Amino acid sequence: MPDGLTKGCLQTAAVLAILFSGSDAGAQAAATKTLHAHRIASPVRVDGVLDDEAWREAEAASDFVQQDPRAGEPVSEATEVRVVVDNEAIYFGIVCHDSEPHGVIARELRRDNPFAADDHVEILLDTFHDHRNAYHFAVNPLGTQYDALITDEGRDINAEWNERWWSETRITADGWTAEIKIPLTTLRSGPDLDTFGVNFKRYIRRKNESAHWTGWSRDFPFLQVSQAGHLAGVEQLKTGLKLRVKPYGLGGFRDIGVAGASGVTRLSDVGLETVRFSVTQGLTAELTANTDFAQTEVDDAVVNLTRFALFFPEKREFFLERAGIFEFGSGGRRGGAAERNLQMFFSRRIGLTDDRAAVPVTGGAKLAGHAAGLDIGLLDVQTGRLDGTPASNYLVFRAKRNVLARSNVGVFASNRQATGPDGNRVLGGDVNFTLFKNTDVQGFLAKSATPGLNGNDYAGRAKYNWFTDLHEIFLEHLYIGPEFKHDVGFVRRTGIQRSDAAYIWQPRPHRWNVRNFVFRNELVYTTDIRRTLLDREQISQWTTRFLSDDAARINTTHTFDRVDRAFEIARGVMVPAGDYAFRDTWAEYEGSAKRTLAGRIRYGGGDFYGGTRTYVQVAPVVRPMPLMSVEASYEYNDVTLPRGAFTTHVLNGRMNVNVSNKWLTTTLAQYDSASARRVLFFRLNYIFRPGDNLFFVFNQTTEPATLARDQRDRAVMLKWTYAFDF
Repeated sequence: MPDGLTKGCLQTAAVLAILFSGSDAGAQAAATKTLHAHRIASPVRVDGVLDDEAWREAEAASDFVQQDPRAGEPVSEATEVRVVVDNEAIYFGIVCHDSEPHGVIARELRRDNPFAADDHVEILLDTFHDHRNAYHFAVNPLGTQYDALITDEGRDINAEWNERWWSETRITADGWTAEIKIPLTTLRSGPDLDTFGVNFKRYIRRKNESAHWTGWSRDFPFLQVSQAGHLAGVEQLKTGLKLRVKPYGLGGFRDIGVAGASGVTRLSDVGLETVRFSVTQGLTAELTANTDFAQTEVDDAVVNLTRFALFFPEKREFFLERAGIFEFGSGGRRGGAAERNLQMFFSRRIGLTDDRAAVPVTGGAKLAGHAAGLDIGLLDVQTGRLDGTPASNYLVFRAKRNVLARSNVGVFASNRQATGPDGNRVLGGDVNFTLFKNTDVQGFLAKSATPGLNGNDYAGRAKYNWFTDLHEIFLEHLYIGPEFKHDVGFVRRTGIQRSDAAYIWQPRPHRWNVRNFVFRNELVYTTDIRRTLLDREQISQWTTRFLSDDAARINTTHTFDRVDRAFEIARGVMVPAGDYAFRDTWAEYEGSAKRTLAGRIRYGGGDFYGGTRTYVQVAPVVRPMPLMSVEASYEYNDVTLPRGAFTTHVLNGRMNVNVSNKWLTTTLAQYDSASARRVLFFRLNYIFRPGDNLFFVFNQTTEPATLARDQRDRAVMLKWTYAFDF
């Protein structure tokens, strides 16, 4: 193991040892609340009206407690949740009383869009009762649904998990009500359990009030599964789907060419979106063949003013579902500089080239769940050839075992094998400890093996995070060897050691209409493996969060950057090699999402690579009615350097028009001046049954081919999916 990695980890461990002064005993507070589910013989009629006899006989969870704005006080509007079960489903009956029912806010109709601007209720359901992982369900007063898988107490939140469940709501003269039916086939649970973990949350948007049934302390977010209560009376429930087959059909055409000349290609395809079946009660296998991602949204337009690769998030459904189980070496309450430089599993390396062109995915298999006391994830994907990109097989394995109250240890392995000797393998292990309720300690060590690379190919990370509602301390050290290579990960830069230290103070003054102040000071220090300084950032930020949910921020960053070789920052503008020190300051105001007009605006500037940079970022959000929302982001940069000057404009626009929560449209428009690339994307989504969709997609990209003519890539597609459950 390289000396730099050993010394860095030992130094970090020494700091952590000083900060620790206790043990993990009692880290998980005993959940004092228990709700009994009422067993019924016949199903509840799910219509949003709680008039079934079953609801009158069921016990109510009603003693909700505020987390914000008045922590520890009873919820300001009475809230009741009842649970009944039969052999097919779990039902939740929710009554949200409101003394001002006309003040109930509900605009969102898009499934899985967070209800930032709406009243809503949330359910956390820990069906393995392991106090770590859970299902997350939420509805707003319009009946719009949100669901997600929660892994490791919120270290990963997978909102791309979409399953079948039903909900109906009613806005009444006394507030609003909701009935929810979750089929047992949607859930998985441990064998012979008679108790689940459960928690409920109500959010009253006009008051910015959040209330929990249990675990209301501000030190713990709602998704902290260990703070949940108990749901008794769920014995002998048979959960899990036996078999689901979901084929797809696609048709359309694609037109590629330059102005005055084009070539039209017909598109038609069929395949298996997914075949999903139970291996055991806790383990699910999923297969896909000739996989298509036609309905996936395009990436945002961005401008890169650095010399390193940009990170783009995964948007493809097959790779997003159960993605949390493959998390390795990252995650946690707070990400640091390490996660901006290294992500050990980055599924966009599968089926996409470095310039984001789609590579055909001929087939894949995924195994995920719980077995033999382990959380297990196995992914195997085969891609085809595309121009100079060879066909490759990608294999990823992840396993971890829970230890102590809220901690785990695990291993990770990946393999990419192309035709011939081209390949790459990575093997690693990690530890994730949560101590004293509010202390996270994480670390990993990994080694790569690549033909032709025989030098220092290690990577490792150690992280410490202590947090309360008032204070937070964050320490992190990252090491990436110069020959570490990861073909299924994101590696921004190799041959570095990067340390990050931050302190955050969040006082609540209880005056001036201020909810809290947030003072953040952070130092990020990067060297090569011989400890020669490469770059340094010192960040000071002051945020004021108002009771209205608005926020104002001022940020100053002092940067040192050693440029080892000249790079082109814009067309015809070079930044010479050398040492640069500069300061950047910006101010930002963010309006509350509850308003019809929300969003944020930022203005900043300062020194920049021997010159100056001034920039403006505007991101308005307009919600004039539940049927429509318009979001935009515009960024302007004015840069003057010793070797030249340039300006950039980047625009991303989105309009959502939703006839109902079953008929949804999304229109995206993008432009960036650096490439003169223009994108127009339109998608109509008809959800004719939960999980079954009809998509109509129009996608057009236009960019300069020559000085005189533009090149156009236009596609029009119709895609249909339908799931058969057995």
